[in-house]
Amino acid sequence: MRFASPLQALTIWDSPKDAIKSSPRKQFLERYRAGLAAEKAVHDKFAQDYDEWLSRHKEDQKANAPDWAKRVARYERRRRRNEAIRAEQAYDGAVARVKAQQEKELLEATSQGELAALSQRRQRNSYQIVGVIDPKKPDRDAVQWFARKKPKAAKWSLRLIHVNRDAIIKDLFDQGKVDIMAKYKNKGYSKDTEGNNLNIEVKADYAVKERSWRTLWNFSPKHFFTDSSGMYWRERRLRPGVYTDGADLYQTTYRYNDGRNGLRLVDSLGHFLNNTKVDDQTKTNIQRALAKKFPDIVMEGPVEEVE
Repeated sequence: MRFASPLQALTIWDSPKDAIKSSPRKQFLERYRAGLAAEKAVHDKFAQDYDEWLSRHKEDQKANAPDWAKRVARYERRRRRNEAIRAEQAYDGAVARVKAQQEKELLEATSQGELAALSQRRQRNSYQIVGVIDPKKPDRDAVQWFARKKPKAAKWSLRLIHVNRDAIIKDLFDQGKVDIMAKYKNKGYSKDTEGNNLNIEVKADYAVKERSWRTLWNFSPKHFFTDSSGMYWRERRLRPGVYTDGADLYQTTYRYNDGRNGLRLVDSLGHFLNNTKVDDQTKTNIQRALAKKFPDIVMEGPVEEVE
């Protein structure tokens, strides 16, 4: 599973690198590193004291006493409790000291006028400029620029946005806000180098339309009342008859158990056109329809087997 981000942005902030000594992430890492070092020192000190206590009590006269194990257990519980308290205090104290030092450095930078100069530079930029990148357009027109009045509290002046239109349309379609409309145009027979007819080319033109009451939310009252398989979990039945893809003839079938359409191979189109029982006018109409008429059925994607 791969998730596509619909918007990828690059923001250029107003603050220069020398205005603030370190980023918030770097400040946090400095405080965290100091706290861990102080906590480790406490753990090492308690481990050393525990080893000394054990070596001191092993030679004690009461080492073989029946309650010696209980005394060791009580000391261990007390030691762990004190160790946790001391480690927490050491961590908080180290973090507080580093934080105070960072705030002091920030105040020194403010006193030197660096942040004041930064504020003046922000006020000079009266607009925020946004560039929208569309990779489907040529390189010269791939970026469209927009500008707006800059709010007082804004901290950036330039931003580039890479728009993934496919991810946005997919998200809007899943939310039921848009519908995908397709129109299929018959381009006629494709020709080879010698001018012979090959397969029929069908071009698909897609359009995205907002779903509203004017479109009836992709609902057809005609199909609901006249077609028994018009529910969304069953395919709408194709009209009975014979269909062709320019090479073979197929007859429509329908599986009632799962509500699926099918096409059963009947004969080849060439054999049908050579049949003397078919009049010439019918053959002419078929050839004209294959070359110009819009297709009645379109199956997109690879099809391994035709029923």
